[in-house]
Formats: sequence, structure tokens, C-alpha cells
Amino acid sequence: MNAKPSFSADTVRAQTLLILKGWGMEGEDVEATADALLDCDLRGIDTHGISLLALYANWIKEGGFHLAARAELVQEGPASALLDAKGGLGFAVSVRAAKLAARKAKECGVAAVTVRNSHHFGAAGYYARIAAREGVVALVATSTKVVCLVPPGAAEPVLGTNPLAYGVPRAEGEPIVFDMATSTAAGNKIRLYQLTGTPVPEGWVVDGDGNPVTDPDLAAKMVYEKGPGGLTPLGATPVLGAHKGYGLALLVHFLGGTLAGGRFAGSRNPDHPQGEGDNIGHFFLAVDPAAFRLMDDFLADVGDVESSLRTAPASNPERPVLLPGDIEEEVRRRRLADGIPLAPNLIGKLRAIAAEIGVPFLLDQAA
Repeated sequence: MNAKPSFSADTVRAQTLLILKGWGMEGEDVEATADALLDCDLRGIDTHGISLLALYANWIKEGGFHLAARAELVQEGPASALLDAKGGLGFAVSVRAAKLAARKAKECGVAAVTVRNSHHFGAAGYYARIAAREGVVALVATSTKVVCLVPPGAAEPVLGTNPLAYGVPRAEGEPIVFDMATSTAAGNKIRLYQLTGTPVPEGWVVDGDGNPVTDPDLAAKMVYEKGPGGLTPLGATPVLGAHKGYGLALLVHFLGGTLAGGRFAGSRNPDHPQGEGDNIGHFFLAVDPAAFRLMDDFLADVGDVESSLRTAPASNPERPVLLPGDIEEEVRRRRLADGIPLAPNLIGKLRAIAAEIGVPFLLDQAA
């Protein structure tokens, strides 16, 4: 028997809306935020769905959040724009930025939009999908709040998991979307291993001397507390290409943070101006294939790539070659029909949040 009760998408979204509104979020922003969180829950990206509300509740208590803020267009050119999120959550402003980048790319061929003074924006792939649905190739990057990644040769973390995502339109169906952390493993996976008492795979976490750490409690301490050790860049070791993951993590910050004017959370220069609060920055690039060739020809070539991959001989006949997003799409179909499973401890946290801010609690009755 599944220990996690399941709830309909409508119920999960309604509960999300109640809590966000109870925190002071309003209008289109609250709707956009609820949609983004629900999309992750439907696709099985449970770490970036309604569970984020429990994390945000703690961050809000620390201060620096302006949930009723409305993003402001700071400057704009034919193929560029900068938005200031005014200290609000990053979901609604990122939807706006992704759509704006796509629109400008349709006019200019290539366009980029940045966001500064933001907070966490959830899953980068969500915005890549939004832009790619408009018929553009999209690239999304963001700076981060949590410093947990140890560069090759360092003893302490300097970077975050620094997510990077892309979206590619195709003739039929949803875009091909790939979303990744530039660390070997996401930080939340370390929490999962700690909760279950399972040894962390070797190479995910290292101590201050560069030695692998597999004890889940020690690994979680190194990732989430200040001091030596932390997550490794994608590739894990120099032999397996950790320098490549490190380079990608830097690229993500240069685009999402430095270009936008966002804070570098790992800065060791106390005199360098970083802005107020978390000041997370986001980056959205859109490329219109029609500016380079006939759109139908581009889509035909995307289809050829897809069919060639799907028909490639599989090493295991029961596990054919998949494209990015295939698994998430299947999970989405299943959860729309059967409901979204939520862990009992998460339900308890959400119940406490709802009680604290005085909004109805809807997650007592499973689907």
C-alpha cells in the first residue's frame, strides 16, 4: 500500500493559492506561482512543487521577502530587457521574462531578458518550456542562494547547484526540455539519503581534503552547514570531468547572476556591493529558428533527431532510449488521473502553515 495519500491537481493548486494569498501575494502573480508549483508536482519533480512552501515559510521568517511586490521593467532594448523583481518570489517575474524573451526573439531573431532582485524561482525547465511553446529555442539559467558546491581543488564550497535548462520546440507535442543542476547531485537528494539512512553514492560529496563522504548525516552537514566540504561539480572527479561541471556552474552564474546584477552568494569580498536581500538573478535566452532557416525545415530536423534516438538499438530492450522530459510527461499523465502523492510529514507542515496564517486547510481528505 502506498504510504503517501494522493490529492487531485485542483486540490493541491487550491491549497497552494490559499497559502500564497495568506502570505500576501496577489493577482496574476499568485496564479502564475501556483501554476509553476503544480506543474512540478504533476511531473514528479516533488522537490520543486508544493513542498517548497515549507521551505519558503522558514525563509520568510528570516526576512527579505516582499511577496506583494510587482516586478518592474528597468530597461529595454529591441532584443533585451532587465526586470527588477522587487524582492518577490521568482515565479511570476520569470514567466513574464520567458514570454518577453520569446516575443522579442520573434521580432529580432535572438533575444535575452534578465531578472535581478528576485528569490527562488523553482524549476528552470518550467520557463524553458514556456518559451519553447512559442516556437523558440530557449536557454534558462539562475544564480542561487545556497552555497554548497566545492570547486575542483578547493576545500570549501563557493558555488551553488546553479541550474541550467533548455527547451526545443517540435512539430507536435510538448517541447523537448532538459533541466539539470551543474552539481553531481542535487542538494535535496542528500536530504533524502539522510532521511532514509542510506549511504550517499561515492563521489557526490567530498570533505575538506577532497575525500569522498558516504555517511548520509555527515554528507548533509557538509552540504547544508558552513565549513569544509560539500557537493562536487557534475563529473564528481577530475578523471570523470569535474572541471566541465565546474565550468558550467560558472557559466550559469555569469549569465544568471553577474549579467543580471544578482548577488554572488559565494563572494568572499566584503566590500563588493551585492544589493539587498538574496538578490537572486535569472537569465532567459530565446532564439527564433525562423531567423536562420525555414521553420518547417528546422522542425523536420528536430523530428529526425528524435526518431533516430528513439529507434537506436537499446542495450536493454525493456529500457529504450528516451528523450529529456519523457519520464516527466508520463508521470504527469498518471498523476492527472490518479492524483498527486504527498508525504504525511509534508502534509503536517502545510497544515501548520495554514493554521499559522489563518487559511483553510484542504489536504485532510485524500483523492
